[in-house]
Amino acid sequence: MDKQINPPIDSPKKRRIYYGYIVLVACFFIMTFASGVQYCFGVFFKPMLNEFGWTRASTSGPFSVSLILGGLFSIFAGRLADKFGPRIVVTLGGIVLSAGVLLMSRINNLWELYLTFGVLVAIGSSAMYVPLVAMLSRWFPKRRGLMVGIGVSGIGFGIGVVPTIASQFIVSFDWRTSLLILGAASMVLIVLMAQVLKAEPETAQANGAVEKGVDPAIYTQGLSFKEAAKTRAFWMIFIAWILYGFFYQIGTVHTVPYATDLGMSALAAASILMIIGLVGIFARMGLGFTGDKFSHRKILYISFIFLAMAFIGVSLSGTVHMLYIFAVLYGAFSGVGILLAPMLADYFGFKSLGAITGVMMFSNNIGGAISPTLAGYIFDTTGTYRLAFIISGATAVAAAIFMWILKPAAKNRL
Repeated sequence: MDKQINPPIDSPKKRRIYYGYIVLVACFFIMTFASGVQYCFGVFFKPMLNEFGWTRASTSGPFSVSLILGGLFSIFAGRLADKFGPRIVVTLGGIVLSAGVLLMSRINNLWELYLTFGVLVAIGSSAMYVPLVAMLSRWFPKRRGLMVGIGVSGIGFGIGVVPTIASQFIVSFDWRTSLLILGAASMVLIVLMAQVLKAEPETAQANGAVEKGVDPAIYTQGLSFKEAAKTRAFWMIFIAWILYGFFYQIGTVHTVPYATDLGMSALAAASILMIIGLVGIFARMGLGFTGDKFSHRKILYISFIFLAMAFIGVSLSGTVHMLYIFAVLYGAFSGVGILLAPMLADYFGFKSLGAITGVMMFSNNIGGAISPTLAGYIFDTTGTYRLAFIISGATAVAAAIFMWILKPAAKNRL
């Protein structure tokens, strides 16, 4: 009787965990810490106003500068990630972002806030979003909306948790100590998580890195950046993303100050961000899933309509009750930007996805750079955010129209 021979340990029959799932978890936590720290700006807004006596418009300025520079650097971050891979880019970005937050704790003048948050945080944050969403779209080409949604839902978790923790630190210590703690924590956690980003699918096939049923050749197919920029779809998405950035950042920066204007305490106002963030975790997953199942473009324009309703509602009501309704709607639909990279892959393929996504994020940051300062100026001159919220609702409607009239992507594009 023949002796049974056991297969070797490295037998191809032995199932390996798909490495993309490990990358997905790392992306979630990188997004959590990076976005949480970045969007704490609204929590530190009034403490800085109270200490330095700046106007709301001037205090909003560094956030606007951060978005402009972050958008510019996103273009280069996308190209660098396409060339060198995301691990190096995200690691360096985490170091610069954390350094900006640490140095921000020592500011005494407005120009120092521009340098630390406006420049350093901008450079660091630009290395996070674009490389990671482009990478996830490549790891999961058949389920890119859902998986990008799960990874980017870390933004919602970060917005929901980190500002609340920071507010508690401000109450227990002061705003400078809170920044020191956040900067040190982000330095360690982002850099460590970035080391998991070992490779992209086209360079890691030997490790079981290509999603089942996917032809590896798709990663080199599609339009070049120059070819994409010559299409009508490219510029329609570009304009829609400017509008999206405009109303999105008003909601991000001025919600907490608006809540305190309604009489809420600092901690209660931070809970509004917590609601937005926590709702956004599940909403981003749902938006990604429905985008894959139906149409990324359709989910975008439907979401923009709901966001327009939220802004118009809060502008007409001016009550805490309506603000909580706004928080739920804003949390549910503002994260629809996670469909950008999947939609760009629909239209232009994977060949230059990082570079194209970077340019679109720059357009988003153009709108986002204008709106916080404009909203601050409107409040400084009128004593209310009502007009700013009405303008936000109008830009959300305009963004929905651009997505609605955009022709569907070719069906043969994966």
